[in-house]
Amino acid sequence: MKTCIVVGAQGFIGSAFAAEAEARGYALTAVDLDNYAEFRGTEADLLVNAAGNSRKFIDDQDPVRGYELSVTSVMNVLHDFRCGLYVQLSTGAIYPHENDPRRNGEDAPLPPAEMTRYGFHKWLAEQLVRHYAPRHLILRMGGFVGPHLRKNAVYDLLAGKPLFVHPDSEFQIMDTRDLARAVFGLCEGPSLPVALLNFSSRGAVSVRQIAAWAGVELPPNADRLPRVRAELNVERAARLLALPETAATLRAFIQEVRSGRLVLP
Repeated sequence: MKTCIVVGAQGFIGSAFAAEAEARGYALTAVDLDNYAEFRGTEADLLVNAAGNSRKFIDDQDPVRGYELSVTSVMNVLHDFRCGLYVQLSTGAIYPHENDPRRNGEDAPLPPAEMTRYGFHKWLAEQLVRHYAPRHLILRMGGFVGPHLRKNAVYDLLAGKPLFVHPDSEFQIMDTRDLARAVFGLCEGPSLPVALLNFSSRGAVSVRQIAAWAGVELPPNADRLPRVRAELNVERAARLLALPETAATLRAFIQEVRSGRLVLP
């Protein structure tokens, strides 16, 4: 039987990988903070590290803590577990031009001095993976929806929470379940075609459009909120497999929530 370790298996993205591993018949070792010491030393065919910090503000407010969460934690996993293939879930925030797919392909220059603190820490973690995991796949990802969603503009709109970005902000969104299926498909192929991929759905959609699809009225102060944009160049990934469209992903997710088939926390 094939074996798989998912670190961060109870988290938003990690839970999708854990569910997909079990659906594909892997013997799963689901690792989290509570049982990390118990499973230290475990070996597997595949390891997915989904335990990275996604709270960018920590790196700005407390860079030492941000470093521990994004860099030291990855070194610990690389040291504490053994695997045939190591998958690192990284982020498109590494790119100084995360907003422009013409300037953030996998081969784009990455001057560390131009990165945010969060992006720099994630980039450092990638270097550890390259050095310590001979066979690896690094995924620089965009935004997500899916079961256990607890934050981002989509969640805020659907859950009636305060919005923190301008309605004309644009995001590239993938469902965590689509991510897990696609990554396992890549890893189970006869050979791993690449070691680094930008990975998300195709295209970006505005918060204003998401609100319209969800039938949600925007707050009166929305036009005073900061405008942001995030869209990765996913041409390399699109040559390897069929990527979903962000618009179709969001429409399907909104329908799933509105119908009651998926309940947000």
